Amino acid sequence: MTFSTPSLAAISGLYSRIPSGWTAGVDLYARARAGRRRPGRLDVMTSYGGRDLDVVQVLLQSLSETHAQDHIMFWLLELRVPAVDIQALSRFCDQLPNVTLNVIKVADREAFDQLRKLGGKPDSARFLWLAAHRHLPADLDRVIYLDALDIIVADDLMPMMHHPFMGKYLVACRELVHLPPVLIGPAQRAHQRWAPDALIRQVSRGIINSGSIVVNLAAMRRDDVDMAQYLKAAEWASGQGLGFGDQGLFSLTHGSHYVRAHDRYNHRFSSETDGRARAVRRPAVIHYAGRVPKPTRWHLTPELEQAISDHLDHRGESELVLGSVTRIRPADFAYFRRWWDTCARTPCHARIAPLATERTLRTLETLGVRTG
Repeated sequence: MTFSTPSLAAISGLYSRIPSGWTAGVDLYARARAGRRRPGRLDVMTSYGGRDLDVVQVLLQSLSETHAQDHIMFWLLELRVPAVDIQALSRFCDQLPNVTLNVIKVADREAFDQLRKLGGKPDSARFLWLAAHRHLPADLDRVIYLDALDIIVADDLMPMMHHPFMGKYLVACRELVHLPPVLIGPAQRAHQRWAPDALIRQVSRGIINSGSIVVNLAAMRRDDVDMAQYLKAAEWASGQGLGFGDQGLFSLTHGSHYVRAHDRYNHRFSSETDGRARAVRRPAVIHYAGRVPKPTRWHLTPELEQAISDHLDHRGESELVLGSVTRIRPADFAYFRRWWDTCARTPCHARIAPLATERTLRTLETLGVRTG
């Protein structure tokens, strides 16, 4: 089904104000069950390819600080990361009292490179979590996957870790939080039977958001999910003229094979709107996704925050447009402060802060924001 722009806006406005009883109820149950829990083990995974691995320190620092009483088994699936970068990250983890780093070098990289080419994406490592059940220990039934570059952890993830799967492959939040869910099977079959092009195009962008998910390793092993399935779906999608990333490929291959998590476990603050009933008040995961710039590239001082606010007030605007997609609002400043406050407690701060500040100043100057 397709909608005209006014109808889509009307549905979005209405739906965004309807409280989500399912996710609120499940999260309340999970948090109550955790209660004043004993220290436990938290299995968390990320994937990375190429250089500048040190930025993962920010994610690790936030994990360590929010789970001070727990032991974190951190699984890094990597492609083409220089050995010296892995050694540096290992030394950093040795300084954290509750983190064990486990590095898994993925040797069969050709399939992931092919997915990158077919999907039209700049890197191959984003697809690694799709094969986590093939690379993580066989006695590990589930793992939390967090994006390496644009996430910090702000609260306890143990309730998320033990969220019921209800037979699905993932616990995940939806990609489009303001619209009703898409219920569909594998995209190629659905397209042959009933699904219009517009819906398949939406699926290719992802029914779920993969920045923060729980992967049902046991179920994917049980069903013998392999890379051939993903490559088949990728080749079909490419033949239809569709681009895709990891979340799009999962959706194209498996459809709506997930159970929905509360938005607090993947808080994309860029989608917040005033009056939204399901606004997240206590996020466990803060995700710098959507229309905001990546935190590694956007470093604001209090003076620059004030300069942007003054610029917007003078022009009567609510947000600063940075590019064709990215923009920032004064309401976003606190989230960026939090990321950089965490970063300041890591060695990578000395490298990335000057670069980000220079890039930010250059952008603001181009946009006519007075910074001096």
